[in-house]
Amino acid sequence: MELHQERVLKVLFVLIWVLAVAHMMAEVYFLYWAFEWYDILTHFLGGLWVGMAALWFWYLSGYIRDIETIDFRALPIAILAGLVIGVVWEGYEYGVWMWSGSGLPINYMQDTSLDIVVDVFGALFGYVAFKRLTQDTVTDEQLSE
Repeated sequence: MELHQERVLKVLFVLIWVLAVAHMMAEVYFLYWAFEWYDILTHFLGGLWVGMAALWFWYLSGYIRDIETIDFRALPIAILAGLVIGVVWEGYEYGVWMWSGSGLPINYMQDTSLDIVVDVFGALFGYVAFKRLTQDTVTDEQLSE
């Protein structure tokens, strides 16, 4: 279990830094406005991180339950986490738009819907990544022993 914990936490650590740097670069260099796809990239990375972090918390943190075989029962946890955090984030963005007084963008509903779908899609990939990281692999050396 500790090997799984270490693997997952390393990936989560790297992933959150990649996401943070990507977001900071977007803010400084106006990448969200220069490239329409950049927002999709950061939402996917965020969903990926949230899905993996939720599964780490559920299975490896020791707070809820011990790890068992990761199967499709873990999938709703990742997807629900991606959906909930995605909706909360979009609520935050809505509040910022309204508080700033600039009003909502013209395509706000389409953009928000796409963002939430991509968040959930990223969380789905988080499930796949978590499953692979926690899967015990047998090496050739172990087989020859």
